[in-house]
Amino acid sequence: MPESTTSRPATPTHQSAAAAKPRETAPSREGSLVWLLRQIALPRRRRFTVTALATLGVCGSIVTPLIYGAITNVIVDGASGPEPMPWSRLWTLVGVQATLFVAIFVCNLSQGLLLTSAIARAVYGLRARVEAKIHRLPLRVLESGSRGELMSKITAHTDNATTVVGPILVSAPTSVLTVVVVTVLLFVVSPLLAAIALIAAPVSAVLAVLVARRARPHLVTQWTTTAVLTGHIEEELSARRMVSAYGAESITGRRFDELNDRLFGSVRSAQWASGTLAPLVTAVNSAVFVTLAVVGGIQVIHGDLSLGAAQAVILLSQQLSSGMRELAAFYPRIQSGSVSAGKVREVLETPEDDDHGTSMNGGDRPEAADIQAMAIDGAVGGVQTGRHHRPPEIDFDAVDFAYDPETPVLRGVSFTIGSGSTTAIVGSTGSGKTTLTRLLQAFYPTDGGRIRIDGTDIRTLGRDATRSAMAVVTQEPWLFTGTVRENIAYGAPPDAAEPAADVTGADARLERALVDGHVGQIIAALPDGLDTAVGHDADNLSAGERQLITVTRAMAAEPSILILDEATSAADPRTELLIQQALHRLRSRTTTLLITHRLATAARADQIVVLEDGQVVEVGTHADLLAADGLYARRCRADVVTDGAAVGSASGSGAASGPTG
Repeated sequence: MPESTTSRPATPTHQSAAAAKPRETAPSREGSLVWLLRQIALPRRRRFTVTALATLGVCGSIVTPLIYGAITNVIVDGASGPEPMPWSRLWTLVGVQATLFVAIFVCNLSQGLLLTSAIARAVYGLRARVEAKIHRLPLRVLESGSRGELMSKITAHTDNATTVVGPILVSAPTSVLTVVVVTVLLFVVSPLLAAIALIAAPVSAVLAVLVARRARPHLVTQWTTTAVLTGHIEEELSARRMVSAYGAESITGRRFDELNDRLFGSVRSAQWASGTLAPLVTAVNSAVFVTLAVVGGIQVIHGDLSLGAAQAVILLSQQLSSGMRELAAFYPRIQSGSVSAGKVREVLETPEDDDHGTSMNGGDRPEAADIQAMAIDGAVGGVQTGRHHRPPEIDFDAVDFAYDPETPVLRGVSFTIGSGSTTAIVGSTGSGKTTLTRLLQAFYPTDGGRIRIDGTDIRTLGRDATRSAMAVVTQEPWLFTGTVRENIAYGAPPDAAEPAADVTGADARLERALVDGHVGQIIAALPDGLDTAVGHDADNLSAGERQLITVTRAMAAEPSILILDEATSAADPRTELLIQQALHRLRSRTTTLLITHRLATAARADQIVVLEDGQVVEVGTHADLLAADGLYARRCRADVVTDGAAVGSASGSGAASGPTG
């Protein structure tokens, strides 16, 4: 298993979902953009306010050319007519125009601020939903896909999809409104000039459709390649030591260059196709504008149109062409956003796992308080005996499982782990040992049979209730980015994870874990002690020291069930001894499932289960299995030949000598 984790009770963000039958999401026929707008629907009052302000701003902008025309006519008539200049009327029109400009500014500013804050809040909620969804997806989905593609959907696609919300909700509708109202006004002022101005509309529409068809395949390739490139970089950074050790920089470099070239080609093609639309529309509008100026001038000379009306027509035609250009510019953005919205939709509509847990208050799903009660009162955490709790009994009953239906991994696996005992699972690589631990943690549903904890099926308990009693230490120590304190307290209650200036003032469980985990010397050598920043790839801790911290993390959780998957295989002898001592303290009060290749380690367990080809071939103590002279005995003899008398000496000490990891 690639990581070390400690199970903890779920928080409201990480909602529970047991690994039972996937819950299907009802398919939707609506488009990705319609779906996106439904996901980030704005409050009705704010949506109405934004729409009203945007409409008022558009109407004001459309009226201003008419007032300009009226001002021009007043000036022309006053300068060339027999009557004196009507200064009061002129200043009134100028005052109205100035007031209108201020009102337009206030409306546009207000609707922009309201829309921006509302969209930001809605995007925040959408991103939180995507994050919560990740924790409800079946492990099968997360392990079968590309990590880079998933990361792109969560980050880049979410950001890109939401950039089209503003244009769709406000900019595009106001542009359409501008085009419609301006067209009506043009026909009122001069039907001939209106007909000339509208020549650009069908031409622009045809150009937009042609460009969109050409650009969309390149946009899809662009985002797909971006996801692959993200995954490649993430993989290269994670395996940087291995890349350097094998001198494979040229291989990864060629792969990067190939992806980068593909991304460059798709971006260039998409931008070229999308970028041609606005200039083409501008060229068409410019030709129409020149035609309007010539025809309008002729009408003014012949007296068919006043100078102010001609001026208003020119200004209105500019607004018409501006609206057309904005609509043309929106189209590529909306296409790109549609592609991203579809990717985000794939995540949110992926079938989840149902949590078939039974709530203590009679509901179908355990709530947080119920899970805590289960762990304390014995439904998961063990049987209560006085002030103490007896660790639970675990029963595997005819368990079948397969990742691929055509390739069974486990077939009819049955054995029982007694309360407070240690059971070692041994077997060759690929026999299904780690798969057993994944099924016990409810990462996957069984295809057949049952797994019971104290007689209760884990499907009845639910995923979170099952895991709340467990701690896991795997072969590869995994530290999250944060401080040592935060890593150790990861599996403890929230109050233990709070930073503290003095460790003696921290939660008692965390303090006991620090003592029992034998990490004092390691922490003392760190520059900032418990507050030293660490991570999975940090160089300030050795592999053995990281593993000891993961063991301490497990101790902080005070689990009733402990799962050890080759927990000491990568540690040096001294660190392994410290890990063994820490695990011995922890295993003395837990029911332990131990996965190991070391038969000397398995010999100290209370019970040994031998797996071969996904089936249980032998069950018993070390002495019983040696006496049976079966597969386990043959492997022990092979170990004696290769590693000396390690197994024999371990069998002499027996379980009483204390368990190892």
